[in-house]
Amino acid sequence: MGAAMLGEMVPNVESYVPEPVGDQPALPYAPFPIPKFRKAQGANWKLWQAYFPAGAGYFLGHRQIRHMQFGLMRNNEAWMTVNPMEIESQWPHLEAASGHVLIGGLGMAIMAYAVAAKPEVTKVTVVERDAEVIALARDFAGMDDWPTRDKVDIVEHDLLTYRHDPAAVPVDFLYVDIWRTYRNDPKVAHMQTIHAHVPAPRVGYWGQEIEAVDWAVAKGIPVEAFTADTFRAFCNETGLPLIGLEEPSYPQLCAWAATNPAIAGAATA
Repeated sequence: MGAAMLGEMVPNVESYVPEPVGDQPALPYAPFPIPKFRKAQGANWKLWQAYFPAGAGYFLGHRQIRHMQFGLMRNNEAWMTVNPMEIESQWPHLEAASGHVLIGGLGMAIMAYAVAAKPEVTKVTVVERDAEVIALARDFAGMDDWPTRDKVDIVEHDLLTYRHDPAAVPVDFLYVDIWRTYRNDPKVAHMQTIHAHVPAPRVGYWGQEIEAVDWAVAKGIPVEAFTADTFRAFCNETGLPLIGLEEPSYPQLCAWAATNPAIAGAATA
């Protein structure tokens, strides 16, 4: 089957809608809107298009995929894709977003698009250090045509040295996704630095569920004993006012992510 015919037959997803996977219930979140993508190529980055019939989630298991996938790659190294794992890992943070949201890392502009679409979000500031990603995103994600484009400001800067102007509109929610993999980056240390410069009252970062459970396991707490109080203890020790517990099932979701066989280095007690 030719690539052109495949592209015509396999649709692009407009939103991810929570649905059950096997014997696991649907995630307790609202639909996740997705921008309309198209392939793009720069000097170092490119957005590719392909179709894979199945894939693993972040919280939920392996399932059929019925839409076209796109991915962002830098010099043949994958950084982000539109797949179940990617969307599920960002769902709690989208749910928590309100007011003025600062997003660290533009990536494929998925979070910027979805967050800006929420009526309770008044402003979105995206801090991205790579000028090529910013330029390409206007093309591959059609940013200038977004119905909520007027809400979104993009700042070219390294988030680790960025300082939010105290005279500007205060940040209500800080969300950071600047890393390529789970468990292989100093995320907590980075977040402590970033939060010191952007002192938002509510914070979230990509992969925090896995890190919270791994922290608990390192202290001798079995995965099955991970509770809301355990997550609060992780927040207290790191000094980060993390979101998540607004959803009662969040501790269980954390445990599922941390023991996901599709993610390397699953936590064990």
